[in-house]
Amino acid sequence: MRNNLIDSLQETFGFVTELQKECLSFISPSKAGYHVWSPPCTPTCPNINNCPYDLILSFKIEKNNFLVALPKKRSKNLKITPASIIKFLQIVLETSFASEQKTNNILLLEQTLQFLAKQSNIEFYLFNNKGQIILSQNSSFVQLSPSDIWEKLGDANGSEGFIKTQWGNFYYHLFVKNDKPIGLIIWKIKSFQKNVNFCPSSKDYSFAIIGKNYHFTEIKKLIRQIAATEHTILLQGESGTGKELFARYIHHLSPRKDGPFIAINCAAIPENLLESELFGYEDGSFTGARRGGKPGKFELANGGTIFLDEIGDMPLPLQAKLLRVLEDRQVERIGATISRPVDIRVIAATNKNLKELIDAKLFREDLFFRLSVFPVYIPALRERRDDILLLLDFYLKNICLEQDKPFKIFSPETIEILQNYSWPGNIRELKNVVTYAVSLCKDDIITPQYLPKYLQNGVSFNKYQFTNVKSEHSFIEDEQLKNQLEILLAKYGKSTQSKKLIAQELGISLATLYRWLKKYRIR
Repeated sequence: MRNNLIDSLQETFGFVTELQKECLSFISPSKAGYHVWSPPCTPTCPNINNCPYDLILSFKIEKNNFLVALPKKRSKNLKITPASIIKFLQIVLETSFASEQKTNNILLLEQTLQFLAKQSNIEFYLFNNKGQIILSQNSSFVQLSPSDIWEKLGDANGSEGFIKTQWGNFYYHLFVKNDKPIGLIIWKIKSFQKNVNFCPSSKDYSFAIIGKNYHFTEIKKLIRQIAATEHTILLQGESGTGKELFARYIHHLSPRKDGPFIAINCAAIPENLLESELFGYEDGSFTGARRGGKPGKFELANGGTIFLDEIGDMPLPLQAKLLRVLEDRQVERIGATISRPVDIRVIAATNKNLKELIDAKLFREDLFFRLSVFPVYIPALRERRDDILLLLDFYLKNICLEQDKPFKIFSPETIEILQNYSWPGNIRELKNVVTYAVSLCKDDIITPQYLPKYLQNGVSFNKYQFTNVKSEHSFIEDEQLKNQLEILLAKYGKSTQSKKLIAQELGISLATLYRWLKKYRIR
């Protein structure tokens, strides 16, 4: 029993059993039950500032004492996720049932399960072989009828799967010994409030600013510092890195958080309409103008924050007008003879190199310096590969909840593919891939067959490979073109605006793109 449990701790979580000698002088094995240390274990520890462990766990089962630690530096393949903790729950239960522990040892099992369940953010119910609930961990009022559960289980196939109840879908695992059921555990991921994204840090609450990469956490620290100021911020980074999310996060942390947050994409609005959208217009200023006029985005953002996305695509004439707003904090509607004062904070973002645009006379240098009081570079996903597993786990959990599906895990082969992929579409592409896999996979484990075909084939997207598609597509094999379209849909998304960007990148009309999608039955 001892060897099995130690092996499962090491293989599943990366726990170590040989602690540093200094630690043993401060930590002693539990005489009964369990004890958890979150370093530093004591103020007098000599390694208080550089402890190598994230967690130390001491517990006792029967006559066996366990003292294990979770090191901060772990193998890339050993990550703590809800799925791995659920797996360990099963191992502990099976080990405990197999050893036929006495009733007075159930308390230890309960405490250990309670601790682990809280770490994995799950609700679970443990039944004995008589169908009685002997342990539960839940945050909501749920009345489960054991007889109903066992009846539903009779209609299910296999020792694992999921069952539907009025309280939602539950995943189940049936423990069997000598072909007879000896116990059952059912669980589900705890529900989150609608329109609120889970985030590991309370400071990041309501914003999925996910990442433990050193450079990424330094950026988050910088953001928290500059959010309290009134200065203009320029967010730079590739498409899909989360620039608008960061802009909203800055607004949320700022003194203006109770004011409006107005976002506008400068590249998505035609040049002849962008000026009226930003600055508004007076009654009768042009043919088709709304009676009474219309306030622009700057006026609507008064008292709050305006987010100018893709600022590098703003036409030069409007750049001069924007510079005037930044300097005077006043806007002048189209057709107006007076200016209106505005109290706003400006956050701009771009995926282009503005200095190159300045050299090409496509962007004003004085506007660049006005915007980049606080320049912030958001790294691409390939520059923080150590966050890929964390992001996969986060989106997998949330998308399963959104689609009301039982919790799933990625197979090792799938994880290897996703970790080694270059992610040119960054976090947006990663989320689309997870959504695609969850939508298609009816099993509990997502294998490579449920990934988009371009990932199955090991294709890495290169934006330059599509430069001449318009002239050469007749010579491209149908399957290759289909894969290329799937790559772009994964990168940009499937909205109408996204498809316009795809058509533009391919050098074809939107009608042609829709015809191709219909031809290859891509939805």
